[in-house]
Amino acid sequence: MEREFHRRYKTGVTFLINMMVKTIQDPLSPKQLEFVINSTAHWNLAHGSVRSGKTICTLFRFMHATDRCPDSQIFMVGHSSETIYQNAIRPLLESDELAIFKPFCTWFPGKRELRYKDKTISTLGAKDEGAIGQFQGKTMSLCYCDEMTLYPESIIDMIDTRLSRSHSMGFASMNPSHPGHKIKQWIDKAEAGDPNYYSLHFTLDDNPYVPEDYKQRIRDSLSGLFYKRNYLGLWCLAEGAIFDFFDRKIHVLPQPPTAAEYWVAGIDYGTVNPFCCLIVGVSTGRHTGLGMRMWVEKEYYWDPKKTGRQKTNTEFANDVQEFLEPYAIKALYIDPSAASFKLELQRRNIHCVDANNDVLDGIAIMTDQMKKGNLYVLQECENTIREIESYIWDSKKAEIGIDAPIKKFDHSTDCLRYVLATHKVNKVQSQQYAPGGFGSRYEYRPNF
Repeated sequence: MEREFHRRYKTGVTFLINMMVKTIQDPLSPKQLEFVINSTAHWNLAHGSVRSGKTICTLFRFMHATDRCPDSQIFMVGHSSETIYQNAIRPLLESDELAIFKPFCTWFPGKRELRYKDKTISTLGAKDEGAIGQFQGKTMSLCYCDEMTLYPESIIDMIDTRLSRSHSMGFASMNPSHPGHKIKQWIDKAEAGDPNYYSLHFTLDDNPYVPEDYKQRIRDSLSGLFYKRNYLGLWCLAEGAIFDFFDRKIHVLPQPPTAAEYWVAGIDYGTVNPFCCLIVGVSTGRHTGLGMRMWVEKEYYWDPKKTGRQKTNTEFANDVQEFLEPYAIKALYIDPSAASFKLELQRRNIHCVDANNDVLDGIAIMTDQMKKGNLYVLQECENTIREIESYIWDSKKAEIGIDAPIKKFDHSTDCLRYVLATHKVNKVQSQQYAPGGFGSRYEYRPNF
Protein backbone atom coordinates (compact mmCIF):
# COMPACT_ATOMS: atom_id res chain seq x y z
CA MET A 1 0.00 0.00 0.00
CA GLU A 2 2.83 2.38 0.84
CA ARG A 3 4.50 1.57 -2.49
CA GLU A 4 1.22 2.38 -4.29
CA PHE A 5 1.00 5.71 -2.45
CA HIS A 6 4.52 6.69 -3.57
CA ARG A 7 3.74 5.63 -7.14
CA ARG A 8 0.59 7.80 -7.26
CA TYR A 9 2.37 10.65 -5.51
CA LYS A 10 5.28 10.69 -7.96
CA THR A 11 2.86 10.47 -10.89
CA GLY A 12 1.03 13.54 -9.58
CA VAL A 13 4.27 15.43 -9.02
CA THR A 14 5.52 14.54 -12.50
CA PHE A 15 2.29 15.90 -14.00
CA LEU A 16 2.64 19.17 -12.06
CA ILE A 17 6.28 19.54 -13.07
CA ASN A 18 5.48 18.97 -16.74
CA MET A 19 2.74 21.60 -16.55
CA MET A 20 5.12 24.00 -14.84
CA VAL A 21 7.87 23.56 -17.44
CA LYS A 22 5.39 24.46 -20.16
CA THR A 23 4.14 27.60 -18.41
CA ILE A 24 7.27 29.25 -16.98
CA GLN A 25 10.63 30.28 -18.36
CA ASP A 26 12.77 29.06 -15.43
CA PRO A 27 11.49 25.75 -14.03
CA LEU A 28 12.74 24.16 -10.83
CA SER A 29 16.45 23.38 -10.59
CA PRO A 30 17.64 19.74 -10.37
CA LYS A 31 18.18 20.13 -6.60
CA GLN A 32 14.69 21.54 -6.14
CA LEU A 33 13.19 18.69 -8.16
CA GLU A 34 15.07 16.21 -6.00
CA PHE A 35 13.42 17.67 -2.89
CA VAL A 36 9.93 17.83 -4.43
CA ILE A 37 10.00 14.20 -5.58
CA ASN A 38 11.54 12.66 -2.46
CA SER A 39 9.89 14.66 0.35
CA THR A 40 7.37 12.05 1.53
CA ALA A 41 8.43 11.72 5.18
CA HIS A 42 6.69 13.01 8.30
CA TRP A 43 9.19 15.91 8.42
CA ASN A 44 10.82 17.22 5.23
CA LEU A 45 13.67 19.68 5.73
CA ALA A 46 15.43 21.90 3.19
CA HIS A 47 18.51 23.53 4.74
CA GLY A 48 21.58 25.37 3.50
CA SER A 49 22.83 28.68 2.19
CA VAL A 50 20.86 31.81 1.33
CA ARG A 51 19.25 32.16 -2.13
CA SER A 52 19.78 28.48 -2.90
CA GLY A 53 16.16 27.73 -3.84
CA LYS A 54 14.94 26.18 -0.59
CA THR A 55 11.81 28.31 -0.23
CA ILE A 56 10.44 27.69 -3.72
CA CYS A 57 10.78 23.91 -3.63
CA THR A 58 9.37 23.58 -0.10
CA LEU A 59 6.42 25.80 -1.02
CA PHE A 60 5.83 23.83 -4.22
CA ARG A 61 5.79 20.55 -2.30
CA PHE A 62 3.62 22.00 0.51
CA MET A 63 1.02 23.28 -1.97
CA HIS A 64 0.96 19.92 -3.74
CA ALA A 65 0.30 18.26 -0.36
CA THR A 66 -2.38 20.90 0.37
CA ASP A 67 -4.11 20.05 -2.89
CA ARG A 68 -4.44 16.43 -1.72
CA CYS A 69 -5.11 17.07 1.96
CA PRO A 70 -8.55 15.76 3.06
CA ASP A 71 -9.19 18.68 5.46
CA SER A 72 -8.30 22.30 6.26
CA GLN A 73 -6.13 21.68 9.31
CA ILE A 74 -3.33 23.36 7.37
CA PHE A 75 -0.92 25.96 8.78
CA MET A 76 1.96 28.15 7.63
CA VAL A 77 4.35 29.35 10.34
CA GLY A 78 6.93 32.13 10.19
CA HIS A 79 9.22 33.92 12.61
CA SER A 80 6.47 36.56 12.65
CA SER A 81 3.17 37.09 10.86
CA GLU A 82 4.91 39.64 8.62
CA THR A 83 7.80 37.39 7.61
CA ILE A 84 5.51 34.49 6.69
CA TYR A 85 3.71 36.83 4.31
CA GLN A 86 6.89 38.26 2.80
CA ASN A 87 8.77 34.95 2.57
CA ALA A 88 6.00 32.52 1.66
CA ILE A 89 2.63 34.08 0.77
CA ARG A 90 4.05 36.67 -1.63
CA PRO A 91 6.08 34.11 -3.61
CA LEU A 92 2.91 32.03 -3.97
CA LEU A 93 1.08 35.05 -5.38
CA GLU A 94 3.91 36.51 -7.46
CA SER A 95 6.61 33.92 -8.26
CA ASP A 96 6.76 32.45 -11.76
CA GLU A 97 7.97 29.13 -10.38
CA LEU A 98 4.74 28.78 -8.38
CA ALA A 99 2.43 30.21 -11.03
CA ILE A 100 0.56 26.91 -11.37
CA PHE A 101 -0.98 27.50 -7.91
CA LYS A 102 -1.63 31.24 -8.23
CA PRO A 103 -5.09 31.10 -9.92
CA PHE A 104 -6.45 29.12 -6.97
CA CYS A 105 -4.98 31.30 -4.19
CA THR A 106 -6.67 34.21 -2.39
CA TRP A 107 -5.05 36.07 0.50
CA PHE A 108 -7.22 37.57 3.25
CA PRO A 109 -4.94 40.05 5.11
CA GLY A 110 -7.46 40.81 7.88
CA LYS A 111 -7.79 37.16 8.88
CA ARG A 112 -4.16 36.37 7.91
CA GLU A 113 -5.48 33.38 5.95
CA LEU A 114 -4.73 31.96 2.53
CA ARG A 115 -7.59 30.31 0.65
CA TYR A 116 -6.53 27.60 -1.81
CA LYS A 117 -9.47 26.11 -3.74
CA ASP A 118 -11.75 24.83 -0.95
CA LYS A 119 -8.95 24.76 1.68
CA THR A 120 -8.21 27.41 4.31
CA ILE A 121 -4.57 27.83 5.35
CA SER A 122 -3.99 29.69 8.62
CA THR A 123 -0.76 31.60 9.34
CA LEU A 124 1.00 31.83 12.71
CA GLY A 125 4.04 33.62 14.14
CA ALA A 126 6.66 31.89 16.29
CA LYS A 127 8.89 34.76 17.38
CA ASP A 128 9.24 33.89 21.07
CA GLU A 129 8.00 31.68 23.88
CA GLY A 130 4.91 33.87 24.30
CA ALA A 131 3.57 32.66 20.94
CA ILE A 132 3.19 29.08 22.13
CA GLY A 133 -0.46 29.67 23.06
CA GLN A 134 -1.34 29.98 19.36
CA PHE A 135 -0.25 26.38 18.82
CA GLN A 136 -1.69 24.70 21.88
CA GLY A 137 -4.80 22.59 21.28
CA LYS A 138 -4.48 22.60 17.49
CA THR A 139 -4.44 19.50 15.31
CA MET A 140 -2.33 19.88 12.18
CA SER A 141 -2.57 17.85 9.02
CA LEU A 142 0.03 19.94 7.23
CA CYS A 143 2.46 22.58 8.45
CA TYR A 144 4.86 24.76 6.49
CA CYS A 145 7.67 26.33 8.58
CA ASP A 146 9.73 29.22 7.25
CA GLU A 147 13.04 30.12 8.97
CA MET A 148 12.46 27.29 11.42
CA THR A 149 15.84 27.59 13.15
CA LEU A 150 14.69 30.97 14.52
CA TYR A 151 11.81 29.45 16.51
CA PRO A 152 12.17 28.72 20.24
CA GLU A 153 12.71 25.01 20.85
CA SER A 154 9.47 24.78 22.84
CA ILE A 155 7.48 25.90 19.79
CA ILE A 156 9.32 23.43 17.54
CA ASP A 157 8.37 20.66 19.96
CA MET A 158 4.77 21.91 20.08
CA ILE A 159 4.44 21.93 16.27
CA ASP A 160 5.86 18.40 16.17
CA THR A 161 3.25 17.16 18.65
CA ARG A 162 0.43 18.89 16.71
CA LEU A 163 1.22 16.86 13.56
CA SER A 164 -0.57 13.85 15.02
CA ARG A 165 -2.68 12.42 12.22
CA SER A 166 -1.65 9.47 10.08
CA HIS A 167 -1.41 11.71 7.00
CA SER A 168 0.24 14.67 8.86
CA MET A 169 3.37 16.11 7.26
CA GLY A 170 5.70 19.02 7.97
CA PHE A 171 7.76 20.98 5.44
CA ALA A 172 10.47 23.40 6.56
CA SER A 173 13.15 25.63 5.07
CA MET A 174 15.97 27.18 7.04
CA ASN A 175 19.50 28.56 7.11
CA PRO A 176 21.85 26.62 9.40
CA SER A 177 22.39 27.44 13.06
CA HIS A 178 24.64 25.83 15.69
CA PRO A 179 25.28 22.05 15.44
CA GLY A 180 23.41 21.31 18.68
CA HIS A 181 20.14 22.75 17.38
CA LYS A 182 16.96 20.65 17.54
CA ILE A 183 16.56 20.73 13.75
CA LYS A 184 20.15 19.53 13.25
CA GLN A 185 19.23 16.47 15.35
CA TRP A 186 16.36 15.76 12.94
CA ILE A 187 18.72 16.18 9.97
CA ASP A 188 21.14 13.71 11.55
CA LYS A 189 18.26 11.24 11.96
CA ALA A 190 17.34 11.65 8.29
CA GLU A 191 20.93 11.01 7.24
CA ALA A 192 20.98 7.93 9.50
CA GLY A 193 17.99 6.51 7.62
CA ASP A 194 15.10 7.32 9.98
CA PRO A 195 11.99 7.12 7.71
CA ASN A 196 10.21 9.85 9.71
CA TYR A 197 12.68 12.47 8.47
CA TYR A 198 13.89 13.60 5.06
CA SER A 199 16.48 16.35 4.57
CA LEU A 200 18.35 17.89 1.67
CA HIS A 201 21.31 20.29 1.86
CA PHE A 202 21.38 23.26 -0.54
CA THR A 203 24.25 25.54 -1.55
CA LEU A 204 24.16 28.75 -3.56
CA ASP A 205 25.63 26.93 -6.54
CA ASP A 206 22.55 24.68 -6.61
CA ASN A 207 20.51 27.62 -7.87
CA PRO A 208 21.31 28.06 -11.59
CA TYR A 209 19.09 31.14 -11.87
CA VAL A 210 21.19 33.32 -9.56
CA PRO A 211 23.74 35.39 -11.57
CA GLU A 212 27.43 34.67 -11.00
CA ASP A 213 28.13 38.30 -10.06
CA TYR A 214 25.57 38.02 -7.24
CA LYS A 215 27.24 34.86 -5.95
CA GLN A 216 30.57 36.68 -5.99
CA ARG A 217 29.11 39.61 -4.06
CA ILE A 218 27.79 37.20 -1.41
CA ARG A 219 31.22 35.55 -1.15
CA ASP A 220 32.92 38.92 -0.79
CA SER A 221 30.47 40.41 1.73
CA LEU A 222 30.39 37.54 4.25
CA SER A 223 33.00 36.47 6.74
CA GLY A 224 33.58 33.98 9.53
CA LEU A 225 30.39 32.53 11.00
CA PHE A 226 28.13 34.21 8.43
CA TYR A 227 30.22 32.92 5.50
CA LYS A 228 30.11 29.36 6.83
CA ARG A 229 26.39 29.39 7.52
CA ASN A 230 24.91 31.67 4.87
CA TYR A 231 27.19 30.83 1.93
CA LEU A 232 28.49 27.32 2.62
CA GLY A 233 25.32 26.30 4.44
CA LEU A 234 27.21 24.64 7.31
CA TRP A 235 25.95 23.97 10.85
CA CYS A 236 28.83 25.35 12.89
CA LEU A 237 29.67 26.95 16.22
CA ALA A 238 30.24 30.66 16.66
CA GLU A 239 33.91 30.86 17.59
CA GLY A 240 36.96 33.08 17.22
CA ALA A 241 37.17 36.73 16.17
CA ILE A 242 33.93 38.16 14.81
CA PHE A 243 35.57 40.69 12.49
CA ASP A 244 38.50 38.45 11.55
CA PHE A 245 38.93 40.31 8.26
CA PHE A 246 39.40 43.75 9.87
CA ASP A 247 42.65 45.32 8.64
CA ARG A 248 43.94 48.66 9.93
CA LYS A 249 45.59 49.31 6.57
CA ILE A 250 42.21 49.06 4.84
CA HIS A 251 39.52 50.04 7.34
CA VAL A 252 41.31 52.75 9.36
CA LEU A 253 41.76 56.18 7.72
CA PRO A 254 43.58 59.35 8.82
CA GLN A 255 40.69 61.50 7.58
CA PRO A 256 37.16 61.05 6.21
CA PRO A 257 37.01 59.32 2.79
CA THR A 258 34.78 62.11 1.46
CA ALA A 259 32.74 65.07 2.67
CA ALA A 260 29.85 64.13 4.94
CA GLU A 261 26.34 65.02 3.81
CA TYR A 262 25.22 64.62 7.44
CA TRP A 263 26.11 62.87 10.68
CA VAL A 264 24.33 60.41 12.94
CA ALA A 265 25.32 59.32 16.44
CA GLY A 266 24.93 56.36 18.77
CA ILE A 267 25.15 55.89 22.53
CA ASP A 268 25.98 52.77 24.53
CA TYR A 269 25.10 53.68 28.09
CA GLY A 270 27.12 52.55 31.11
CA THR A 271 27.82 53.67 34.65
CA VAL A 272 29.93 50.85 36.09
CA ASN A 273 30.94 49.84 32.54
CA PRO A 274 32.29 52.30 29.95
CA PHE A 275 29.96 54.92 28.43
CA CYS A 276 30.42 55.44 24.70
CA CYS A 277 29.08 57.91 22.14
CA LEU A 278 30.11 57.76 18.47
CA ILE A 279 29.62 60.29 15.69
CA VAL A 280 29.28 58.62 12.29
CA GLY A 281 29.67 60.55 9.05
CA VAL A 282 27.43 59.63 6.12
CA SER A 283 27.78 60.21 2.39
CA THR A 284 25.02 58.77 0.20
CA GLY A 285 27.23 59.07 -2.90
CA ARG A 286 24.86 61.63 -4.37
CA HIS A 287 27.68 64.05 -5.12
CA THR A 288 30.63 61.70 -5.51
CA GLY A 289 29.23 58.84 -7.59
CA LEU A 290 31.22 56.44 -5.37
CA GLY A 291 28.26 54.91 -3.60
CA MET A 292 27.35 55.08 0.08
CA ARG A 293 30.15 55.62 2.62
CA MET A 294 29.98 55.72 6.43
CA TRP A 295 32.78 56.26 8.91
CA VAL A 296 33.27 56.66 12.65
CA GLU A 297 34.52 60.22 12.82
CA LYS A 298 34.75 60.89 16.54
CA GLU A 299 34.29 59.02 19.81
CA TYR A 300 33.48 59.93 23.39
CA TYR A 301 34.58 57.12 25.72
CA TRP A 302 34.43 57.21 29.52
CA ASP A 303 35.80 54.17 31.37
CA PRO A 304 35.20 54.51 35.15
CA LYS A 305 37.71 51.75 35.89
CA LYS A 306 40.49 53.66 34.16
CA THR A 307 39.51 57.11 35.40
CA GLY A 308 38.60 55.93 38.90
CA ARG A 309 35.34 57.89 38.90
CA GLN A 310 31.75 57.21 37.90
CA LYS A 311 29.71 59.99 36.33
CA THR A 312 26.04 60.84 36.91
CA ASN A 313 23.41 61.05 34.17
CA THR A 314 23.58 64.84 34.38
CA GLU A 315 27.34 64.82 33.81
CA PHE A 316 27.05 62.41 30.89
CA ALA A 317 24.27 64.52 29.35
CA ASN A 318 26.47 67.63 29.62
CA ASP A 319 29.35 65.78 27.96
CA VAL A 320 27.16 64.41 25.15
CA GLN A 321 25.62 67.81 24.47
CA GLU A 322 29.05 69.42 24.21
CA PHE A 323 30.39 66.48 22.15
CA LEU A 324 27.57 66.64 19.56
CA GLU A 325 27.21 70.42 19.37
CA PRO A 326 29.71 71.08 16.50
CA TYR A 327 27.94 68.59 14.25
CA ALA A 328 24.61 68.69 12.42
CA ILE A 329 23.40 65.41 13.90
CA LYS A 330 20.47 64.02 11.91
CA ALA A 331 19.59 61.23 14.36
CA LEU A 332 20.78 59.94 17.72
CA TYR A 333 20.33 56.21 18.46
CA ILE A 334 20.51 55.01 22.04
CA ASP A 335 20.70 51.73 23.92
CA PRO A 336 17.00 50.83 24.49
CA SER A 337 17.70 49.85 28.12
CA ALA A 338 18.98 53.35 29.01
CA ALA A 339 15.54 54.76 29.86
CA SER A 340 16.72 57.12 32.61
CA PHE A 341 19.45 58.66 30.47
CA LYS A 342 17.04 59.03 27.56
CA LEU A 343 14.80 61.15 29.82
CA GLU A 344 17.81 63.26 30.82
CA LEU A 345 18.54 64.00 27.16
CA GLN A 346 14.89 64.80 26.43
CA ARG A 347 14.90 67.39 29.21
CA ARG A 348 17.60 69.16 27.18
CA ASN A 349 15.53 68.90 23.97
CA ILE A 350 17.91 66.32 22.55
CA HIS A 351 15.75 63.88 20.62
CA CYS A 352 16.92 60.26 20.62
CA VAL A 353 15.57 57.03 19.18
CA ASP A 354 15.65 53.54 20.70
CA ALA A 355 18.11 51.54 18.62
CA ASN A 356 17.61 48.13 17.06
CA ASN A 357 19.47 45.92 19.53
CA ASP A 358 19.33 42.63 17.61
CA VAL A 359 22.95 41.55 18.09
CA LEU A 360 23.29 39.07 15.21
CA ASP A 361 21.55 41.38 12.71
CA GLY A 362 23.81 44.25 13.77
CA ILE A 363 26.96 42.14 13.45
CA ALA A 364 25.85 40.91 10.03
CA ILE A 365 25.26 44.49 8.84
CA MET A 366 28.66 45.65 10.16
CA THR A 367 30.37 42.72 8.45
CA ASP A 368 28.60 43.38 5.17
CA GLN A 369 29.36 47.11 5.11
CA MET A 370 33.02 46.73 6.09
CA LYS A 371 33.66 43.98 3.54
CA LYS A 372 31.97 46.04 0.81
CA GLY A 373 34.30 48.96 1.60
CA ASN A 374 31.44 51.16 2.80
CA LEU A 375 32.44 51.49 6.46
CA TYR A 376 35.62 52.96 7.96
CA VAL A 377 37.00 54.21 11.27
CA LEU A 378 39.17 57.30 11.65
CA GLN A 379 42.49 56.59 13.35
CA GLU A 380 41.82 58.97 16.26
CA CYS A 381 38.98 56.64 17.44
CA GLU A 382 41.38 54.31 19.24
CA ASN A 383 38.85 52.62 21.51
CA THR A 384 36.58 51.74 18.60
CA ILE A 385 39.48 50.22 16.64
CA ARG A 386 40.67 48.25 19.66
CA GLU A 387 37.22 46.85 20.39
CA ILE A 388 36.53 45.85 16.79
CA GLU A 389 39.77 43.88 16.81
CA SER A 390 38.99 42.19 20.15
CA TYR A 391 35.30 41.44 19.50
CA ILE A 392 35.00 37.64 19.76
CA TRP A 393 32.30 34.98 20.02
CA ASP A 394 31.50 33.53 23.43
CA SER A 395 32.62 29.89 23.12
CA LYS A 396 30.87 28.85 26.35
CA LYS A 397 27.52 30.11 25.11
CA ALA A 398 28.16 28.56 21.70
CA GLU A 399 28.43 25.14 23.37
CA ILE A 400 24.84 25.45 24.64
CA GLY A 401 23.54 26.73 21.31
CA ILE A 402 23.61 30.50 21.84
CA ASP A 403 25.34 32.75 19.29
CA ALA A 404 26.58 35.79 21.21
CA PRO A 405 29.77 37.84 21.55
CA ILE A 406 31.64 38.01 24.86
CA LYS A 407 30.25 40.90 26.90
CA LYS A 408 33.62 42.54 27.37
CA PHE A 409 35.33 45.33 25.42
CA ASP A 410 32.18 45.69 23.32
CA HIS A 411 30.92 49.20 24.11
CA SER A 412 32.09 50.99 20.95
CA THR A 413 31.11 48.03 18.78
CA ASP A 414 27.65 47.96 20.38
CA CYS A 415 27.35 51.69 19.79
CA LEU A 416 28.30 51.34 16.12
CA ARG A 417 25.97 48.36 15.80
CA TYR A 418 23.06 50.51 17.04
CA VAL A 419 23.71 53.10 14.35
CA LEU A 420 24.14 50.68 11.45
CA ALA A 421 21.20 48.45 12.36
CA THR A 422 18.79 51.34 12.91
CA HIS A 423 19.73 54.13 10.50
CA LYS A 424 18.59 53.67 6.90
CA VAL A 425 20.65 55.54 4.31
CA ASN A 426 18.58 56.67 1.33
CA LYS A 427 19.76 54.98 -1.83
CA VAL A 428 20.73 57.30 -4.65
CA GLN A 429 19.11 56.47 -7.97
CA SER A 430 21.44 55.99 -10.89
CA GLN A 431 21.64 58.86 -13.34
CA GLN A 432 20.97 58.38 -17.05
CA TYR A 433 22.67 60.41 -19.76
CA ALA A 434 21.65 60.71 -23.39
CA PRO A 435 23.27 62.36 -26.41
CA GLY A 436 22.30 65.96 -27.00
CA GLY A 437 21.73 68.83 -24.62
CA PHE A 438 22.67 72.48 -24.85
CA GLY A 439 26.33 73.26 -24.34
CA SER A 440 27.25 69.74 -23.35
CA ARG A 441 28.17 66.46 -24.92
CA TYR A 442 25.37 64.75 -22.97
CA GLU A 443 22.02 65.83 -21.71
CA TYR A 444 21.28 64.78 -18.12
CA ARG A 445 17.97 62.99 -17.66
CA PRO A 446 16.91 62.12 -14.12
CA ASN A 447 15.83 58.55 -13.59
CA PHE A 448 12.26 58.92 -12.26
